Amino acid sequence: MKVTIVGDYASVSKRIGIELANRGYEVEFFLQTNKFSDLPENYYKLGSVQGPLIFNYVRTGFWISAGRIFKKSDIQLVNGTYPKCVRATNTCFYYNGSDLRLSSTKPQYPSFVSLRELLDYSKESIFLQRAIDPELFYPIEEIKEKKEVYKDNNGMDYIIGHFAHSPKIKGSDKFQQAIDNIVEEEGLNIEFRNKTIPREQMLETMNFCDYILDHVNPMTGKTYNVVSLESLLCEVPVGTYYEDKYFDFEGMKDMVHYIDPQPKETEKAILNLLRKKPKINREDIIKYHGPETVVDVLESYWKEWEFI
Repeated sequence: MKVTIVGDYASVSKRIGIELANRGYEVEFFLQTNKFSDLPENYYKLGSVQGPLIFNYVRTGFWISAGRIFKKSDIQLVNGTYPKCVRATNTCFYYNGSDLRLSSTKPQYPSFVSLRELLDYSKESIFLQRAIDPELFYPIEEIKEKKEVYKDNNGMDYIIGHFAHSPKIKGSDKFQQAIDNIVEEEGLNIEFRNKTIPREQMLETMNFCDYILDHVNPMTGKTYNVVSLESLLCEVPVGTYYEDKYFDFEGMKDMVHYIDPQPKETEKAILNLLRKKPKINREDIIKYHGPETVVDVLESYWKEWEFI
């Protein structure tokens, strides 16, 4: 059975497609790319994250315009930003973020959403959690040992990372102020690595941190993001803002530390996280968000819809 995956280069759809291939499906990918892309086999370029689709490769452009006539696949899983890409007998959509929140994309069904809060915008959709790849993010003991040597040599108590593509939007300034206050009031020596990191450096950088802060801005999202999951796979504790109503899995609360967005409360939450020193079991993360778990859910709905 042939499956086509259409979406962003970094989307969970890519990881879902790789798992489907492992299960014997014939999978091809049409993906956005940038220079840090980790690309699967059977891949075609679908524009880039820096430019519009007008710069697509010729083959992909032909596929978009003629796909409704020449349908090649049995099933197509389409990121919600490409609602006109139809080239399969059965099509379902997968919405992953701000396009629904900003009403720039109209939900099409049958469809999934990777965040529970998106069910408020796409009420007929089904929640399908984000898939993370344990082979791409994992603890590296050698780097963790180097981190401890670095801290000893520089008199550091903690190294905290925050790697937002849009720092102000994710509340970087609030984190910086809270950490500055903690340093002043508690006498701790904290190195706050507050900058965007190229994708290929994320694994090493996360392992070099004691803690990772995801976001504290309610406008950014109401649950933990992919960076939280990647951090936890590296067995690095993480803190972020979330709302209970939209939290993906109750069992994740022992691993994702809640950060209150109010300034003084943010400071208290970070200090509590430093003092708690939680231990992370990456197998618990995989239990909820591993590709095998996610594709089990996906296939169950494909069977219900008689796609397979």
